[in-house]
Amino acid sequence: MTEGPFGQPRKSSLLTGLLRLARGDASGILSFGHTPRAFLASLIPLATIPLVSAAIAFFHGAIARSLTDIAAALCLLLVPAVVSHALARHWQREAFWLRFAIACNWCHFGLTIGGFVLLFAIGVVIGTGGGSPSSPAAAIAVAILCLGILGYVLWLHWFVARAGLGLSGGRAALVVLATYAASFAILILWNPPLMVRG
Repeated sequence: MTEGPFGQPRKSSLLTGLLRLARGDASGILSFGHTPRAFLASLIPLATIPLVSAAIAFFHGAIARSLTDIAAALCLLLVPAVVSHALARHWQREAFWLRFAIACNWCHFGLTIGGFVLLFAIGVVIGTGGGSPSSPAAAIAVAILCLGILGYVLWLHWFVARAGLGLSGGRAALVVLATYAASFAILILWNPPLMVRG
């Protein structure tokens, strides 16, 4: 596998790895880098959207909020790596962790792009089909689709943890649950419910 100028795998290797993992082929994990530079490179696409959003808020005068958003976004980006590293070290799988973390980051980025494309396509289909987005049938269809997407995201994270860290199914599930629980906790602290805010 060849690497790009910043230590990340070539785009062809990334795409190959993503497609293989997306269809349940564990060999896709070998398409990703395993260096600290490659890990940092895998964070850049994920950080782009929250950083741009915070920059817009900053230039509109919401300085405190933009700084808080940046801090929270960085925590959300890094918490999966921190939690999975702690578990990998506990289970003596630390040697495999870096490649797993890099693959996981690229998969999250791929899922984000895929999700945007899919939602756009759904909007186009509903619009051209003459249906109303607020109709009960459309709402049910979107709800079912969202559940399907959520199920696939959880499965992919579980599969990458199992393939990347060489874990049993139960331990891979624990990695997923612990990661999402920590991320959810940060989201609650970042944006507490309105009733808690008063």
